[in-house]
Amino acid sequence: MTFLYIGLMIIIIALSYMRYEATTLKVKKVFFTESINHLKVIQLSDIHISLLRVNINKIIKVLKKENPDLVILTGDYIDSTKQIPAFFNFLNSINGTYEIFLCFGNHDYRVFKRDEAGLKKFAADIENMGIKVLLNDSVLYKKGTQTYNIIGIEDFRSERYNIKKAINNCKSNVIANIAFSHNPDIALEIPEDSIDFLLCGHFHGGQIWMPFDLEFKFLRHERVCKLGIKRELNKLNNMIIYINSGVGNVLFPLRFVSPPEITVLYFP
Repeated sequence: MTFLYIGLMIIIIALSYMRYEATTLKVKKVFFTESINHLKVIQLSDIHISLLRVNINKIIKVLKKENPDLVILTGDYIDSTKQIPAFFNFLNSINGTYEIFLCFGNHDYRVFKRDEAGLKKFAADIENMGIKVLLNDSVLYKKGTQTYNIIGIEDFRSERYNIKKAINNCKSNVIANIAFSHNPDIALEIPEDSIDFLLCGHFHGGQIWMPFDLEFKFLRHERVCKLGIKRELNKLNNMIIYINSGVGNVLFPLRFVSPPEITVLYFP
């Protein structure tokens, strides 16, 4: 009976900690340049608004402190149309003097699987907030005398992605081609030397850590996992990939050794 009590106590403590970790926020800084004339981008991913346990004020505080040039959101915001108002409140809360770009993730597409008109309205309503939705498209972003192609690619799982279309309008003679998409497997479809940087999410950093990377070996079927590409900085086909651990959660509002993350990236 003593062992039973000890076991129950360990489970209670572990669950309590995992619930607490889901409320924390790690600020990860990634420097691709040491120049003061950098482009500062903040990446947020995998909001999962119904299971988000990070206080929005923590995110707003980081945004105000860092004062980025751009904020890029890399998908998975809702799991039901009922969650749209809460997600729109989130977007209104983080809106600032910086520009915001976003793409959709597999959870978002699942919500509108049989409702193309609903998906278009969802995107249009977001754009009416002054936020740019980039779906297989690009824009030229200027900071001072420097220019960048910012490229949004639809989610790999949605099978709606069209990389050729996404990069078709990219300008030449820019500092860098910075792309973003939800699922890192899109990296295997991108022609070599067409993209310099790729920002993704989807993996949640594992969300609940398991030894020997078991979560990526047995619970994930993405091809990049088999190449050892799972989180944070990676390189593939001369392209630098950053995989954000996200701020929200799937299935349960629990995390273990994989805290919610907001990433500040400094580009040349």
